[in-house]
Amino acid sequence: MKLYLVSIKSYQLDQGIDWTAFSEPQLERTLLGTKRDDNEPTRLTRTPLTHSHLVRLLNHLQIHDYNDTVTRAALTPAFACFWLIGEFTYFALDPQIGPAFPNLFLTKSSIRPIQHDDHIELTLPPSKADPLGQGIQLIIASCPDEACPGRAM
Repeated sequence: MKLYLVSIKSYQLDQGIDWTAFSEPQLERTLLGTKRDDNEPTRLTRTPLTHSHLVRLLNHLQIHDYNDTVTRAALTPAFACFWLIGEFTYFALDPQIGPAFPNLFLTKSSIRPIQHDDHIELTLPPSKADPLGQGIQLIIASCPDEACPGRAM
């Protein structure tokens, strides 16, 4: 409602019409009362993704399904490295960038598994947080449960 009133005030200012009614305290109190009275739907509370949530989610993924395997391979290092969703995903049209795609996004070539299975090496593409613009190499340790990034890779 306040947005509509601001639009009307702006229109009156443009037309040279008196707009002093918009600075009245009664109007402000009316807006506050309307806001309190307006029953907004209750928002669902978001909780952080915990280790137990991740393990439960991973247990529902099928081992022999390609999409589930890729999801597992994306979620486990993302959880281990505290990544935001945009740091390990891309839009459907992004691969059309062409040869520059691997320089901008994580790909299979970004991952180097180590034979001892105690960690994996992952190279992040260059970003604005990378001062040298060469990418950042992460070493992600293995863990003994389903949330192990090395096992998922």
